Amino acid sequence: MASPSNTTAQAHDFELSYRAHSSVARDPFYTVPQHTSNAAPGTLLKIERETNTSLYTLAPNLSLSRFIYQSTSSNGSLVPVSAYVLWPYLARDYGDGLPVIAWAHGTSGANAECAPSNVQNLWHHFQAPYQLALLGFVVVATDYAGLGVGADVSGNPIVHEYLNGPSQANDVAYSILAAREGFPELSQRFVVMGSSQGGLAAWSLAEKLVSKPMDGYLGTIALSPVTRVLDLPPTKAIIPQLLLMIAPSLLVHYPDFRIEQIFTTEGQRSLATYTTLKGCNTVLFNVPSAGILKPGWQNNTSIQEWQEKAMAGGKPIRGPLLVIQGGADPIVYPPSVTNAVNHTVRANPTSWIEYHLLPSVSHAPAMYAGLQVYLKWIEARFSRRPLTSGFSRHDPQPVRPASAQQIEANWYIQTMTEPWQAT
Repeated sequence: MASPSNTTAQAHDFELSYRAHSSVARDPFYTVPQHTSNAAPGTLLKIERETNTSLYTLAPNLSLSRFIYQSTSSNGSLVPVSAYVLWPYLARDYGDGLPVIAWAHGTSGANAECAPSNVQNLWHHFQAPYQLALLGFVVVATDYAGLGVGADVSGNPIVHEYLNGPSQANDVAYSILAAREGFPELSQRFVVMGSSQGGLAAWSLAEKLVSKPMDGYLGTIALSPVTRVLDLPPTKAIIPQLLLMIAPSLLVHYPDFRIEQIFTTEGQRSLATYTTLKGCNTVLFNVPSAGILKPGWQNNTSIQEWQEKAMAGGKPIRGPLLVIQGGADPIVYPPSVTNAVNHTVRANPTSWIEYHLLPSVSHAPAMYAGLQVYLKWIEARFSRRPLTSGFSRHDPQPVRPASAQQIEANWYIQTMTEPWQAT
């Protein structure tokens, strides 16, 4: 592998700076206990009830726990997965235990070091988890298989199945069961919520629950959800980065797939750099991506088969379902999400499906712009307000024009290192 460019190396240094622990490989928490390889899905394997919050940049008075549990991959094999629980200072009281939001995170990367439970700000900070906990909900958040716990009991590497909806749906579902086992004070009732990759995971879980229902399920919220990668316009700049994260799992699950089938020589070098550095999102967006895909990569048989198995939309769901999508999303193609919603409505004529298309809103910022919408929806679910079947679409008009809005975040959260930085 050629040495990474200065920009890639700087990106890697930045990723090292925001980890709560220097590496998941050196944090004993992420080591799977012996004699747990055959535990049933949803079994709690390890628990850290009081995580050292001084290593994180949490909102004040929130608390953190971490645990490892058993899940299943897309092919049904058992796999250990890490997760965190973000605790409120005061919980909302609905009369039946602490209310739970099962949070499915957006893309953080495809290597073990990219686990939100080892990111100082839990990856999504005030975008969703902090907001939910500050408002009195317990956030149970899976890392997804392959992120955090990087190897099984036997030392075999666990490859993250990036953008595999059924796989991540399993991880979300079994994290709830394991959290209930470890923390009996939790309510049995829960809402599933996710953004981007997590929007796909949440939507896929709504599909999974048709055949495998879970007690206490109140509904699903999908923000900026990935639906069908191959439906993205071929000029979308995000496509090469997505394939760099998808390819490693294709090698594991599709025996006929080869890296050179879709990547140019330059693309193979970019993939080697990304995996060797154990990079996450910042590294991903700073390795060469122009000209790394071969023409016709979309016609690769393994990729086409993967999409049909891994994507969501147009299938029966266990509702209700709330979808929030930014109209100016440069990563997820809004027309593709709208089509997925419409096809899902046709497949579920009696389910309550609500769709909000937010003009001038980008990808991750949908978590901010949609805050009032999803909080009202969550409150209604936990308060047992009656549902009405049918579909409703909402195209709200913002208070101020796009030209007056802050479209993307121009800040990040970092640890205070000097007393004078306190306010």
